[in-house]
Amino acid sequence: MEESIAPVVLADAAEPVTSPEPLAAAPRIRRIDISDFRAFPSICPGAFDLDDNGCNLLVFGENGAGKSSIYRALRGLFSINPPDIVKLHNVFTEPPAPSVRVTLTDNSVLAWTAAGHPSSDVVDTARRSAFLTHNRLREMNYSAAGPDTPPNLFDLAVTHLLADFEIALEGGGTKRNVGELWQELQTAFNARVTTATGRRRPQHYIRDVEAACKRFNEAMRQALEALEEKARPLLRKLLSVLSADDFHLVGLHFSPIRYREETRQEPRALENQMLTPTVRFRTHQPSSPQSFLNEARQSALAIAIYLAARLACVPPGKDRLKLLVMDDLLISLDATHRRPVLEAITTLFHEWQIILLTHDRYWFQLAREQLSAEGWKAMEIYERLDGDGLLVPIVRSVSNDMAEATLRQAEAFLDENHPAAASNYARSACELVLRRFCIKRGVKFPYFQDDRRPDLNDLLTAAKTHVAQDQPRLDALKGLEPHKRFVLNPYSHDLAVPVPVADVRAAITAVREVAKAYAKNYAG
Repeated sequence: MEESIAPVVLADAAEPVTSPEPLAAAPRIRRIDISDFRAFPSICPGAFDLDDNGCNLLVFGENGAGKSSIYRALRGLFSINPPDIVKLHNVFTEPPAPSVRVTLTDNSVLAWTAAGHPSSDVVDTARRSAFLTHNRLREMNYSAAGPDTPPNLFDLAVTHLLADFEIALEGGGTKRNVGELWQELQTAFNARVTTATGRRRPQHYIRDVEAACKRFNEAMRQALEALEEKARPLLRKLLSVLSADDFHLVGLHFSPIRYREETRQEPRALENQMLTPTVRFRTHQPSSPQSFLNEARQSALAIAIYLAARLACVPPGKDRLKLLVMDDLLISLDATHRRPVLEAITTLFHEWQIILLTHDRYWFQLAREQLSAEGWKAMEIYERLDGDGLLVPIVRSVSNDMAEATLRQAEAFLDENHPAAASNYARSACELVLRRFCIKRGVKFPYFQDDRRPDLNDLLTAAKTHVAQDQPRLDALKGLEPHKRFVLNPYSHDLAVPVPVADVRAAITAVREVAKAYAKNYAG
């Protein structure tokens, strides 16, 4: 029988064909307010203004000043199962009144207090966000079975890494994620019914457990395929800045979960709860990567797997708020490699709102310099004594002109009679100016020595050699010579023998003259 073909109906030529309207961008975080929560007492709350467009945030915090309190506050607010906030209140605030408030760019407010948690309002964001610390990276490279056994990432995968990866079940459009399917499998495995003779397994127990195993295994198969597809190029990108050596993620080994019936020798069980990374270094495939790889490669592997898992689980697009919050994530990488790794992260997560927290001031300065053109907000947290003699956190925004902002902070320390701190900031400002000039002009200099900040003398020597025929800049550099030995020397800031205030002020003036000279468009 001849197949009938439906006639093609052409649209009226006068009728324009419209494409679907693009989804509106989701609101972003505009302001974070933290009060009576860990390091932030109610008398000195933390306020972080991210401007009307909800920009990304870079925060430097001295140890103990409250940096990690920001992480804990956001992690708790954007959580499906938040902790008891009262237990996290500042111990010096009575009575307890902890509060974490986030204001979005559409002026809506999400508040987590002792009165309640906005659970239903944050579920979507919680599932689409990533909170990562250096400790989580260590978990991913740790094997409870010992150094000769590869890390088992199974529990981490079904509770965090891949828990939100969704699949459509067979026979319908119903969607389930890996975490839900794992819970359903656990429920089927532990199912019991009560009868007149006691508790026993329900009818069709084995059939139901094996069906749950099948659904879970299919979800894991799809999730791991998606993760590996994203993790391999990400790992290559991260490692390309660490070494030219041939190092690859071969894959994540997972054997399907299988139900084992009870025997006289062994109890019933769900077998194969294992997920292990397989890597290749040149021609060698180590059986336990954590015992073979150096710390930088271990960190790169963990970062690649974690971030690739989030990219695999979270659909692309800006129609939903997605947070990437990282607390001292890159401290295991030496300073030389943090810049390109940060570039890779900000490129891959350009649709996310990113919040970076660090206690490493030198890396904070490098990151500020790298991110300033991308509209990031930079803030610092310090501890200061209040009128009652208690240390309280002070939050302040930082100018985009890092050198000038650093000089202003040096002057502020000087006004507060902290000449040693002022000297440190004057030296940092001088390094910023000279490093920026050398990088811009392609002047070679020892950028890092044993992962420490560049040597100021080396910077000065390189800069003076380059501007030997540029008298205004050369004169400005010569103005630093009287201050190199004491004010601009980090090893001479003995609190017992403070640097004279007048000398520090003169050094600040000299550094500012260098900044002015190097900001001008002189030839050479």
